[in-house]
Amino acid sequence: MKVRQYLKPILIRVALAAVGLSGFVAGTASVVQAAEPMKIEVVVTDQEFKVSGHTLVGELTEITVRNQGTMTHGFTSPLLNDVGVKVEGDAHALKGKGVNAYHVDPGKTMKISFTRHSKSDPETMRYVFWCDIHPNMKGELFVIETKGEIGGG
Repeated sequence: MKVRQYLKPILIRVALAAVGLSGFVAGTASVVQAAEPMKIEVVVTDQEFKVSGHTLVGELTEITVRNQGTMTHGFTSPLLNDVGVKVEGDAHALKGKGVNAYHVDPGKTMKISFTRHSKSDPETMRYVFWCDIHPNMKGELFVIETKGEIGGG
């Protein structure tokens, strides 16, 4: 009888360990951690865009647009077409133009998050962006494909 009273707690522990291991072996984790996004910063003045940062194909990307100018500026790009886009902060979505365009007032900031997946042929993709209010203001971003010997994909 004494063996039986000690056996029950041990069996419970073994059963719980087996459940935990089955999730580990199957490739599922009980705690999911969110990936840190690749970050690009676009600082807008009344004359230009200043871009820093980078992103890779298939990675969650966060573009922070800071308007340090004295007037409202826009941000639009084909980069934002055909992807799910999440916009946070002080952005005003422009409706009815056929493209994803967002306006940011002076002194305000917005964040645009998305994941751009690979095309059929691996390549570095160049995307232009512009201010739809001031068409002379343009910039470009590169989404880099890293497959093969160098990138390790």
